[in-house]
Amino acid sequence: MAREYTTIVLHIAKDRAKEFEELFENDELKRWDDFTARGRFVEARLIRCRYSALASEAIQDYVLQVVTADEDAHHEHDHDRGFEDYNQRADVFQPEEPTVTFGDLVFERKAQTDPS
Repeated sequence: MAREYTTIVLHIAKDRAKEFEELFENDELKRWDDFTARGRFVEARLIRCRYSALASEAIQDYVLQVVTADEDAHHEHDHDRGFEDYNQRADVFQPEEPTVTFGDLVFERKAQTDPS
């Protein structure tokens, strides 16, 4: 199976952004550690947006990007009981539904790293 590329824009209440980050760090990062250690997640990152055309004044947007080993890994994560519990707790920080996309890689370029 091919890797799956997921991008989610989380619309978090600006006055609760720090609380959200703490919840994410204390709960979801442990799951990311497990999924990356087992090769189910190839890459995973949470980005705090300095700019977002989607956000209003009261919203802090975050981009969540995950590359999974395959589509099954995405479903495995989303059906994890710990994630389901975390997701319910994280919902209270989101006055708007997230913007969710996932799909297949079409083109990619990466900078060469210096092997020394």
